[in-house]
Amino acid sequence: MDNMYWPVYRNLEKEFLKIADYVHVSDEQLTVYSMHIADLIVRCAIEIESISKELYCRLGGNMTPVDDEGKNRDLYFDTDCLQLLENTWLLSKKKINVCAINVYLVDEDKKVFTPLHKSFKRGTSGSKWKQAYQALKHDRRNAIKQATIGNLLSALGALYILNLYYKDETANLGWLYMNNNDFDNRAGSEIFSAYVYRATMLQMNTHMNDDSIGNLGDVLEEAVFIKKYDDKTFKEMHKAFCLDNAETMKRFGQSPEIQKYMQEHSNELEGKTINQICLAAGGEKLLTRIVSFGHAMKDNRGKAEVILNKHAKIYPELFAISE
Repeated sequence: MDNMYWPVYRNLEKEFLKIADYVHVSDEQLTVYSMHIADLIVRCAIEIESISKELYCRLGGNMTPVDDEGKNRDLYFDTDCLQLLENTWLLSKKKINVCAINVYLVDEDKKVFTPLHKSFKRGTSGSKWKQAYQALKHDRRNAIKQATIGNLLSALGALYILNLYYKDETANLGWLYMNNNDFDNRAGSEIFSAYVYRATMLQMNTHMNDDSIGNLGDVLEEAVFIKKYDDKTFKEMHKAFCLDNAETMKRFGQSPEIQKYMQEHSNELEGKTINQICLAAGGEKLLTRIVSFGHAMKDNRGKAEVILNKHAKIYPELFAISE
């Protein structure tokens, strides 16, 4: 889908970078304010309102809400739209990093942040950039001190994340063994880079799903993007492992050294893996003979891709196969 919001966002980025040409944007300068910054914050927030409503519609949100009395009311970009996006994609936990070459932030809490945190709430419970927007929209003269570089950076960051979800792009990284370039997690921005969760360190088994990635936890919730094997590669890796595992079990059961060791040490086998038993029975040479990697090594090419983190399944569930 064409993203008509992206060119507007890029123009807002350029306006911010012009400010950075004249103001040394450091931790101490984030409280600098001006009427021009106020204008940029309002423009950012207007874009956030529009794009959040489109994403809300895309997710099947109710476009004709009613109040407590059953009467039609306006659709609110925060308590309606951003709330649904939060419930679906946990946007309040999505982290971005300020990576612009002429922005000199040192404090990690200022350089790495979650711009959509509390954005779906109102009043003093809401995010600071949204509080600034509401104040500037209604009383710019008296609220001018809220028109800070810091609030503008946060509003830009919120709009950046929403644009990434609006674009909904998938990047195919190509053949892994030929690919020396990692995914550019700036995704077209000159100011921010998005967190990427790498789901390519798999614990191979005959039964595989997202649990094969290991402990996902907060790191996954903070990521805007997920780097993973494409489904075809994932299935091929699983098939190769299953075939190698079947061959390993066959060799293990037919090995006279293994049978002898198991008979002589029957009381010591509980909890031991095949690898441990092989090493104990005949060392590394026996382990090399028993454990099969033939199918996995036939074609070590695979394709990776980067997808948006929508908190859906990363990999399909696969079960043991024998052939």
